[in-house]
Amino acid sequence: MRLLPLLTLLVLCNTGMAQQGDTRLFTPWNGQADSTKPAAKAPAQQDSLPQPGKVNVAESTQIKALMADYAARRRPLDGYRIQIFLGDRAQAETIRRSFLVQHADIPAYLSYLAPNFRVRVGDLRDRVEAENLRETLRGEFPGLYVVPDQIEPPRLPGTAQ
Repeated sequence: MRLLPLLTLLVLCNTGMAQQGDTRLFTPWNGQADSTKPAAKAPAQQDSLPQPGKVNVAESTQIKALMADYAARRRPLDGYRIQIFLGDRAQAETIRRSFLVQHADIPAYLSYLAPNFRVRVGDLRDRVEAENLRETLRGEFPGLYVVPDQIEPPRLPGTAQ
């Protein structure tokens, strides 16, 4: 019970002190500068337009060599191809040639897996593209199937092959 009068006294003292401080009211801006604040300095005006600059790039010959080496390296990607043939070399070369004649826009690869040669076509990034190509080629090459493989990255338009 003794605490209640003490707490009341503290609350009354704090509110009395808060009201004695500097009271500020909001005044809307009237379009004129406030005389209590220092005026902002205007940015220095330039007499002429900015002049074009010159940039000097200093690069090491080692960096140039590393960049050229990186661009020259082959970086295969994980993707899919369609295997259209597995058998002896003569037949594999014949099938690859005939495929390239019929489908010049799709790359064909001949590889050796002892004791057979295989012909794989396409550089497809995902399984859906591979299945679509398989459906397209199914009538010409029965028994073909989709295989995961390292593919060549697609060429950008306007670059040399």
